[in-house]
Amino acid sequence: MRIIHFADNHLGAGIDRREKDILDSFAEAIDRIIDLKPDLVINAGDLFHMVRPSNRVIAFASEQLLRLGRKAGIPTLIISGNHDAPKQKQIGAVLSIFKDFENIQVVYKSRYERIKIGDCAVSAVPHCLTTDILKSELDKIAPDEKAKYNILVLHGVVGGIKEFQMADLSEQEIKTSYFHRGFDYVALGHYHNFTCVEENVYYSGSTERLSQSESGHAKGFIEINPDKADLAERIVFHEVKSRVMIDLPVMKSEGKSADEIINQLERAVKEQKPEDKIVRIKVADISEETYRALPFDRIAELKKDAFSLDIRFEKKELPEENLYADLNLGRLDLAFEKFLDSKVVEHLDKDRLKQNALAYLRRAENEEEP
Repeated sequence: MRIIHFADNHLGAGIDRREKDILDSFAEAIDRIIDLKPDLVINAGDLFHMVRPSNRVIAFASEQLLRLGRKAGIPTLIISGNHDAPKQKQIGAVLSIFKDFENIQVVYKSRYERIKIGDCAVSAVPHCLTTDILKSELDKIAPDEKAKYNILVLHGVVGGIKEFQMADLSEQEIKTSYFHRGFDYVALGHYHNFTCVEENVYYSGSTERLSQSESGHAKGFIEINPDKADLAERIVFHEVKSRVMIDLPVMKSEGKSADEIINQLERAVKEQKPEDKIVRIKVADISEETYRALPFDRIAELKKDAFSLDIRFEKKELPEENLYADLNLGRLDLAFEKFLDSKVVEHLDKDRLKQNALAYLRRAENEEEP
């Protein structure tokens, strides 16, 4: 028995070339899965990035699932995740499009379902409308004692693991106690990096990098061989091609001229050969005067030659006591000038803003005099 587990494909996410990256990585995953000829494929949620994807994205997904189910004849089960699940009862579920596809079964109705596929009994809980519904449905899950293999499929945050220490409090949480009800494998979706939660409980991760926090992680899917005793043979991760993301070290700009900063920036970026990579770099402690003197035409050229380049300029903060010292002496005009000088103001005439603001302050000061 061989099972494929993948998730978080987020078809329809991204713009232009990034959207194509996400679609291409999914198509490659389907190619690889078909070549492996598994007995069952499980998608643990967020096949789509949104409840209402574009017609083009739906057509693409349909083509890939027809290849998998009809042409290759591989039984496949898909549950909805938090991105592609309806947020209200009256909104139709995009996964319902595939309910009559050959060899494709979909679970999306905000309730627990147990489906028998060959020697497997798959207990599936999709993303639910509310936390209370999720808890009620999770309490129902149970393995099929007559099945040779029992698989549990869930989409959500596993409570208590380090990967979710900073999770949004509004996210639906899954207690690990549900994993210990006699299941041979638990297929999880929602977390985008391949992760072992505990023995036979895994997040497969996404099939393409979707945020900079995933830059150092491989993308792909899991092959499960439940009859194998050795872990290296029982759980095999298959990597698919994904867009390279690079976070460059923070560049300190204090004490450097605008020319020195742009020269260093160009060297750092060009060393990465950014034509086919997503590159991010932060320039820290830059003064307003230096920022305004930067040759932005060279920055534009640098970005034009890269696949995706994100340069973040972090303003040098003046000590608060210096910024507002004059305020304590009653000189609000001087305090305001220092405050304004400490900020980068784009697309506005700062000098004119300063003149108008000071005029208003002086007028208010004169009106208060006896």
